[in-house]
Amino acid sequence: MKLNRTVIINKPVNKVWQVAAEDFANAYKWMTGVVHSYETPAAKQAGDALPGRICYLENKENPFHAVENILSFDADNHRLEFEIFPVKTSGGDIPIIKNHVVMQFKSTQDGGTRVYWDCNVELKLLGKILYPLLKLGLNKGFDGILNDLKVYVETGQVSAKKKKFDKKIGPLKIATV
Repeated sequence: MKLNRTVIINKPVNKVWQVAAEDFANAYKWMTGVVHSYETPAAKQAGDALPGRICYLENKENPFHAVENILSFDADNHRLEFEIFPVKTSGGDIPIIKNHVVMQFKSTQDGGTRVYWDCNVELKLLGKILYPLLKLGLNKGFDGILNDLKVYVETGQVSAKKKKFDKKIGPLKIATV
């Protein structure tokens, strides 16, 4: 399932790139739905230039999480490519195998940044059956991520939705790396 989203952020491309790409491992600081995130330990130990991140999506031991591997990091052209693999050890099945994302950051004439989110979500059979609902939900989710990024970069504060999420989950209950 191919999905494309875009947002205009009223800050220079270098500022947006810094938050979304250079500080990739710290998405939990601004992204709704992410309880905690960190650079993948194996990549950090190997000194890998393209480390990736782990994003906890629940606030409990052995949480539902996403493993996100950077495939391409092009700072000169402000292009970031990564794959997301959902990992759930208990509960219901996830209808997604992986999500391949390309983010491109382009300067606008007025000094802002247009962010493009182009992805290809690989679905399991359940996902193919749920395609129309899944497409609506994913589009809403990706729009939310881009809005969270916009608010954080423009104001230095998290979005109202992220504030509400953080308040709801409470203090971190899981061990962090």
